[in-house]
Amino acid sequence: MSKGKIFNVIFFMIVAYVVYLKSPSILTNFKFQDQKASDFTLRTLEQGSFNLSTNQKKLVVVFWATWCGPCEVELGRINKMIMERKIQPSDVLAISSYEEESVIRQTAKSKNYLFPIGIDRNGQVSSAYKVSATPTVVFLDQSNTIHWMTAGMSPTLEFRISSFLK
Repeated sequence: MSKGKIFNVIFFMIVAYVVYLKSPSILTNFKFQDQKASDFTLRTLEQGSFNLSTNQKKLVVVFWATWCGPCEVELGRINKMIMERKIQPSDVLAISSYEEESVIRQTAKSKNYLFPIGIDRNGQVSSAYKVSATPTVVFLDQSNTIHWMTAGMSPTLEFRISSFLK
């Protein structure tokens, strides 16, 4: 067998293994599409609160963790979109679950995040959305119906956000 064929077989096996590992998450996310989002109210770092039932605009919700490298990348991309005025800070709600507010606040400040950050201290919101990995990104339409949901990094995230929020 040639080196090229060996490489292709190994590459295919790795891709198949990754798909196998992610398939439960992919299926869960797919089941949520076109479903009414679970209502929630969270306190935000800005000392306000966010109540989903009063939201009447499209919203990108990102479940993240301060220790999550892929979250840092995705939130950095979203932050850049805000700085470039492609989207508004109010188009996004980043939700950190199971973490101390002081750690969330320190991370948000050091990364200069421009969007609201919800504090889900006991994980009720992430449980309601069956979040199994961070980052998990959820697109909610004006009626708070889940339009799209994915876990992990998405190479098309900026395009998807821009298209969704238009």
